[in-house]
Amino acid sequence: MPLTLGRRMEGGALAALRSLRLGAGYREDVDRRSLRATWDPSPGAPPGWPASSGATAASGNGVASEWRQGRLLLLVLGSLTLGCTPTGNEVVLQGPTMGTHYRVRAIAETGDREAIRGLVEGRLDAVDRAMSTYREDSEIARFNRLAAGESLVFSEETWAVLELAWRVREESGGAFDPTVGPLVDAWGFGAPGRNAEPMPPGEDELTQLRQGVGAIELSSKDRRILKLEAHTALDLSAIAKGWAVDRVSEDLTNAGYSNHLVEIGGEVRTAGHGSTGDPWRIAIERPPGQSDAEGSEDTLPPGLQQVLEFTDGALATSGDYRNYWERDGTRYSHTIDPRTGRPVEHALASASVVHETCAIADAYATALMVLGPDDGLRWANENNIAALLLVYHEDSLEELPSTAFRDRFQTTN
Repeated sequence: MPLTLGRRMEGGALAALRSLRLGAGYREDVDRRSLRATWDPSPGAPPGWPASSGATAASGNGVASEWRQGRLLLLVLGSLTLGCTPTGNEVVLQGPTMGTHYRVRAIAETGDREAIRGLVEGRLDAVDRAMSTYREDSEIARFNRLAAGESLVFSEETWAVLELAWRVREESGGAFDPTVGPLVDAWGFGAPGRNAEPMPPGEDELTQLRQGVGAIELSSKDRRILKLEAHTALDLSAIAKGWAVDRVSEDLTNAGYSNHLVEIGGEVRTAGHGSTGDPWRIAIERPPGQSDAEGSEDTLPPGLQQVLEFTDGALATSGDYRNYWERDGTRYSHTIDPRTGRPVEHALASASVVHETCAIADAYATALMVLGPDDGLRWANENNIAALLLVYHEDSLEELPSTAFRDRFQTTN
């Protein structure tokens, strides 16, 4: 069951971690420093999507979750749900999807459990069938196999996600781009993986791959996309999980479950309230090994930066501190700038975005990680985006909240 926390987590709550009752599939592996529970998914979890560029998660157990799937160790620790002692009926579901895992908490009668599961998994399967880069029969995979000059008509839902991704691309000046996938692969962070001793791609390869970035034409008349370059490929992994969260949340609301939380791979959306009648509480992780940032709550346990209260809204976090490789003293981030074709080199550790929809929060967080602390904060303020940026300063962190974030959560920075 969920870890029971009030508005502040005091020392007694930390001790309670040792007797935390974990749901089916979890094994107890908690210590005071990492506050981590480990998920052992049932065997046979399907191959999935690339890890989203962020490092976010929501765990109904009130602790960060470490997802294991085959050889992939995906640490998603950016945001986690914190609740009070449940007083109402709550259905909690979890399972594999899109290369990661979903978790749903809904205020409902226990007899509704299987109906809710069918609703949730039916929606997730539909999104996966259309937008996965791993399924050869998905619309995205079919488009990526086209030759230059060929086109494909997309379904209404996939087209809606593509239009949304393209809109964010234009808003961000190309910092977010759904065609960056081949460059991510070239740097060793995509589906093909990388060698034990990775090497940066050569200049000729980068030049060739950059020609494919943005090289598509969208026709809203018939939902058709034309492929202009042979090396162009679509990858919606930085927005599709958020889109799926939104669709599941809307489906639950339409079915009468107006109080719920939906999370996929760390992208979170809430509606109404938790089982106590209080707002959902979601925490943003502090990058490991860093001391408190100015503005963070000193009453929080180690590893947490801020706790935010939600009723209706979404949170997504992108991080730069877990997925990288080094060679000859140079650190190569998994965040690839579509405009340069290279990993970013700034000091932004993570970007958290709050929005009405999870798809937009997901895409904006990725764009901010590309833009960096200065340009990112400026862009967020110019576009009224509620964002919290955490910036490295040697052994400490600096919090940079946007004006919209500061106004919403009344931070003092």
